Amino acid sequence: MLHFGIYPRMATTREKEHSTMSIRFPYFWSAQLDATQDQIDNPKDTSRLEGWIGLLIFNVFVWVTVVGLDIHLFISEFQEQHSQAHVLQTAALVCVCVPAGIILLFSLLHMVSDDHPFSSGDGKEARTLPPFATSLIAGGLRATTGFTYLLLLTIVIHSPGMNSGSEMLKILVAQICLKTFGTAMAMANQRYPHYSNSIQGAP
Repeated sequence: MLHFGIYPRMATTREKEHSTMSIRFPYFWSAQLDATQDQIDNPKDTSRLEGWIGLLIFNVFVWVTVVGLDIHLFISEFQEQHSQAHVLQTAALVCVCVPAGIILLFSLLHMVSDDHPFSSGDGKEARTLPPFATSLIAGGLRATTGFTYLLLLTIVIHSPGMNSGSEMLKILVAQICLKTFGTAMAMANQRYPHYSNSIQGAP
């Protein structure tokens, strides 16, 4: 009777552990979280907490803000078609939407697949994105930052007397800061193999 009382509990514990580990985010969301998938919980190890902070605050929040501000600029500030500002803002918005679409597409493919190919764990390494996807992400993020730079320079050159307290000017400066930082974060996640190997080789 003792065995009948112990084994169901062990099975339940294993099922809970399996259900917890079944939630696997792709490495291109957070390379740090992916590298800690199979790590045993250690109160002194903050790697997983750092990964969650990086994913939610410095990745998702940054890019949701960037897309929202780009849409606001496109709809509210640069409505005049065929103007230089409108063309540049359109390019900036398109170039940020392309990487977002690629990430959402491959995230969906990752979630619907039984083996979750773009995440590590259970003795396997994550499959990296195909070169065209990585190129579209990297190129799109750099391009949208460049177009925002050009847009700011165009406005400053054509409107030298613009009030420094202008909302549009503040948004553009904030966009450059957010896009530069967000691009650096995204590129860090794209370097998954190097990051994963360095974590696994750490003492």
